[in-house]
Amino acid sequence: MEEEAEIQENHDLPEFSWEERSLHLLQNSRLDKDFAKLKCPRKGGKKHRVRCMSKPMAIPEVILELQEPIVRESALRCLSTFLLEKRTEDPENYYRTGHLLFHSCCTMAILLQELLSFFRMIGDQNPSVRSSKRLANVLTLFQCIAANRETRLRFIDTCVPNLLQPVILFQTPLEVFENVRAVALSVIAILCQAGDPTIIQWAVKSDMVEICCTSIAMGNELTKVVGMHILEAIMQDESGLCYICSPMSDHLLQKMMTTWEHLVNLLAVDDDFSPRLLFHSIRCYFLACCDVRGLSLVKEKLPKTISNGFFLDIVGDFPLMGDLLQELLLTVDKIYDFLPDNLDDVYDHIR
Repeated sequence: MEEEAEIQENHDLPEFSWEERSLHLLQNSRLDKDFAKLKCPRKGGKKHRVRCMSKPMAIPEVILELQEPIVRESALRCLSTFLLEKRTEDPENYYRTGHLLFHSCCTMAILLQELLSFFRMIGDQNPSVRSSKRLANVLTLFQCIAANRETRLRFIDTCVPNLLQPVILFQTPLEVFENVRAVALSVIAILCQAGDPTIIQWAVKSDMVEICCTSIAMGNELTKVVGMHILEAIMQDESGLCYICSPMSDHLLQKMMTTWEHLVNLLAVDDDFSPRLLFHSIRCYFLACCDVRGLSLVKEKLPKTISNGFFLDIVGDFPLMGDLLQELLLTVDKIYDFLPDNLDDVYDHIR
């Protein structure tokens, strides 16, 4: 029991790490980075293993340790820690690691085995905190592979990203799993934000839009943010937006509108909500307006709380959000839904 407790302690992640794991590679929103810094100040931690990884052969050696079941958990933790801490200050080694992970002998099979082992726990409805955090380390390695331009398309060809769907949709009272869900979603988000039309088409045809809508509806704040990132990345691609807004995919567009409406209504009654959720909601509505059918539906479905100044105080504190809201309201011809007496104040806040 003492040994198990020690292992559990070593696997505990400070709260900021979930933000780092899920959002660090998603660079579409400056607000996300600002909020992550405000809410989750970096804490000190053990870094001696990471310094050892700076030796030329250290990364391949640790990857080889994955083949040994006895030390695999430690190797996963070591690689994950290295990737989390070095992807900004040492991007060359970060992307090199993604290449090594994908092309080294048996490594992808081992990571897939880890994923399938967790599936068995899902089937038995008994994932533990330890197993969930072990899976988070595996997902961090998948992030690295997804971020590498040389491996991301081949990564999709392996169908491993598709196998993340049961993890994303699994529901459990285990609190830590909500953050693991966000990390799993972030693998999809990293793939989609590359903007490759092939990846966007894969995401749409793999039902990632429906999965994101479901995750936004049932997940925590971090899951909602990552899910919105994926929807934004898909809609920023012309082929992705055309597919979503085509008549044959009307159910997708309707589901997205319903999801965003429920989220905005939730923010309207929650005094403690994060402004970044409002920012992403506004951004999604704006991107949908880039298609004729999407514009028509946004004009019909845009929540009144967005157009009537309900969030004015929040928007006024963030110029980036204010500019985006102004563009949205001008696009849907609802800028004058504000009361005339308050219009000057609205423009002052937005500008």
